[in-house]
Amino acid sequence: MDIASYSTDSRAIIKIAREVAAEFRHPEIEVEHLLVATVRQEDSQVESVLTQLGKNPGGVASVTETYLKEQSSRASARENLTVSPATQAVLTQALDEKAKLYDALVEPEHILIAIFDPRSALAPYLREKIDITKEDIYRAIAEMKSVAEITEAPSEKAPGEGVPTEAKREVAGTLRYCIDMTNQAAAGEFDPMIGREDELQQVIQILLRRRKNSPVLVGGAGVGKSAIVEGFAQAVIDGSVPKALGGVKVMSVDMGSLVAGAKYKGEFEERFKNLVGEVVKSGGKIILFIDEIHTIAGAGAGGGMDAGNLIKPALARGQLRLVGATTEEEYTKHLEKDKALDRRFERVKVEEPHFDDAVRIARGVVPKYQEHHKIVYTDEAIVAAVKYSQRYLSERNLPDIALDIIDEAASEYHVKKEFSSVKVPLLEKQIAELEKLFAQMQGKGDGKKKEALEKLESAYEEFTRNYDRMHQFWGHRLEVQSGAEK
Repeated sequence: MDIASYSTDSRAIIKIAREVAAEFRHPEIEVEHLLVATVRQEDSQVESVLTQLGKNPGGVASVTETYLKEQSSRASARENLTVSPATQAVLTQALDEKAKLYDALVEPEHILIAIFDPRSALAPYLREKIDITKEDIYRAIAEMKSVAEITEAPSEKAPGEGVPTEAKREVAGTLRYCIDMTNQAAAGEFDPMIGREDELQQVIQILLRRRKNSPVLVGGAGVGKSAIVEGFAQAVIDGSVPKALGGVKVMSVDMGSLVAGAKYKGEFEERFKNLVGEVVKSGGKIILFIDEIHTIAGAGAGGGMDAGNLIKPALARGQLRLVGATTEEEYTKHLEKDKALDRRFERVKVEEPHFDDAVRIARGVVPKYQEHHKIVYTDEAIVAAVKYSQRYLSERNLPDIALDIIDEAASEYHVKKEFSSVKVPLLEKQIAELEKLFAQMQGKGDGKKKEALEKLESAYEEFTRNYDRMHQFWGHRLEVQSGAEK
């Protein structure tokens, strides 16, 4: 570790982390000690970032310290504590974050980003309890950058002072308007991609071309176009892509955010141009993904220069690798009309999967739904979801509609289960009270009261039949649930 690359504040954090580890009598300086040291430092940008994210720095430190108290410790503190390999990896990652943000030295916020990187060894308990992601920190930093810092002219800045303004504008654009899909994949946020291996291979082959290396996935809504891109991001993380694509970042562009707030003429075009410039500058290490890519035709449209025209030169030279997704109708309506733009893309047709493939996809994705809803789907239910969605909802595409049915069925189950868990015992109590009342009234009363009693008995029988139907469907489920809770 080159200590000269770390700022005074960052060196102080490393020193404090050593003190924290000694305080808890731990044998090595772990990532959690580094986190406590980072948030303990006052008047740093880390404090501002956490505040921006709605987190109390003292609360984060307290949660982490409570976790550290529960870890095993030595009888006496060691004088010369060593840095664990996990902490060394975080400090090395902080160097990479410094480079991405075009800063001269590693600052505390770079260490914070590295700590919450999905690949760091931060305890899963703390990751869930604190509930901060690397992307959240990126966005907070981008939002805190002042407009003057991002847009001031080079002439207003003394020579050699800080980072070039153009670089700052580009970095801010990238952080603010993109989401790192490879980080999401590393965090396990995506559903598994199943049955789209051929389309994924086509995408990879096109990305490896020298020219016309920008694939566009074209297919009906819900056939799984975005899932293919998510599968590609996961493949990058898993290392199952060719070496030329190893380590690339797949960045999803939010076109809505790019356009939103662009009050002045040319502001959108400037944002988009800076974003494209940053991707070109990366030398192929960043691949953009634009969902609904037909929106780039006409986006901005200030003086005839829209987003599509801005990317044409970079696409023609093969400097910009971009993956798009849209429907056949939108592609024909918007992109195909612009022949120059159409020639720079390579279409990848994504067809609706057949019945057997859709069942296989559903089976592969169902574990995520089971984990979310805390239930188990039978294989018959999965097959039925695909079968009936294909028969009765043919206007929608598989596998999306089948997965919607699977999700909706679980939601309905939970609603009815909670309703029945309250209603069934209540009905049982009410029926028992009525039966007791009927037993007491047998053979008593005059003719009028007897007639009223017969009507009450008739209503009671109907009431009981309704209860029996509810109990027949939900009774055993409630018994199983109560047994599991015990």
